[in-house]
Amino acid sequence: MISLGDQLDKHRGFGPGFDFLRIFLALGIVVWHAFGLAEGGFDVEHAPVVWFAGYGMLYVFFALSGFLIAGSAQRLSLGNFLINRGLRIFPALVVEVLLSAFLLGVMFTDLPVREYLSNPGTYRYLTNIVGLMNFELPGVFRGNGVAVVNYSLWTVPYEFFCYFIMSAFMVFGVLRKPALVMALAAGFAVIGLALVLFGAAAQASDGGLMKLGYSAFTERGSRLIVAFVLGIAAYLLRYRIPYSHAAFGLCILFLSALAVLGPLSVAVLNVLASLPLVYVMAYLGASNVPMLPVLHERDYSYGIYLYGMPIQQMMISLFPGVSSPLAQLGLAVPAIIGFAAFSWHLIERPILQQRRRFSFVAKVRDVGAGGAPAPMVPAAKDAGYFSTR
Repeated sequence: MISLGDQLDKHRGFGPGFDFLRIFLALGIVVWHAFGLAEGGFDVEHAPVVWFAGYGMLYVFFALSGFLIAGSAQRLSLGNFLINRGLRIFPALVVEVLLSAFLLGVMFTDLPVREYLSNPGTYRYLTNIVGLMNFELPGVFRGNGVAVVNYSLWTVPYEFFCYFIMSAFMVFGVLRKPALVMALAAGFAVIGLALVLFGAAAQASDGGLMKLGYSAFTERGSRLIVAFVLGIAAYLLRYRIPYSHAAFGLCILFLSALAVLGPLSVAVLNVLASLPLVYVMAYLGASNVPMLPVLHERDYSYGIYLYGMPIQQMMISLFPGVSSPLAQLGLAVPAIIGFAAFSWHLIERPILQQRRRFSFVAKVRDVGAGGAPAPMVPAAKDAGYFSTR
């Protein structure tokens, strides 16, 4: 039977479906946020069946990131890997945060401009660049149902932590041991479930280190870690995992059943939904999924992620009579795609072109799942940026 690795090799090591997945997930997250930001709000996190989209989109985004970054990690030295990641993530992020603080903020604050620019909260917002989260700007969007500027950025510190995990894997040779990678992800998920089942929440309710540890294994951020590590494992085992239409169909059926049964807790889903979601990600990524011609060779997904919520909030503020999520999306999505194009063509793509000058690709051979050298394949595009919800 053909494997996922065989299918990827047909496309020179990069599955054509990954581009589709990135755009689909980024736009899906924008749609998800439209309901939470709408006047009066919609509790989509507890809505029948639909609730699972919030968990699944975010999970697949991080699993996809782990899958694609694993290829780079096998080819690069640690220093080059970290430089590579930094050049992919920071330039566009820095521009978005600066525009939010000093353009959007000045335009939409209800404070006098001088007072806004002298307010410490304006400059505290800049810490989002380094993963210290601040979601509000002084006086901005206070007339909206939700006063945050860009809550999507809550995943930034988790993305940084995932890079720390990958760095540790590189230093200690874990990428040559896919079974160990699988065991680490499984252990993390099982510990989280055990903490929930045995009532550790009550013991952790007083705060401190106990609460911090409980949250790390059981709350929403835990899925990002499990997804990223299992994405790495899927890449390492790609020649052992079958590319099967039947397996894909069974995974979809199983995940649909979970959606009908839920809402379920994050800790439970980390155990039950992880493997099917990672398989769906890898299968679709390796498949020929139709894409609009305009999106070929243009990765607008990061820009959609970065500018999605701020532009949605702008539209709600500018057109307060437009309260339905669909109407809000009709106004916001064209502008979001426009800013995503700006980010890609003027910031991200030029940086990506410049980084090719630095010889990031290590002069070593790729290491296969069994630890033996494998034939070199072209470096896959990566999706090493965070998603949101």
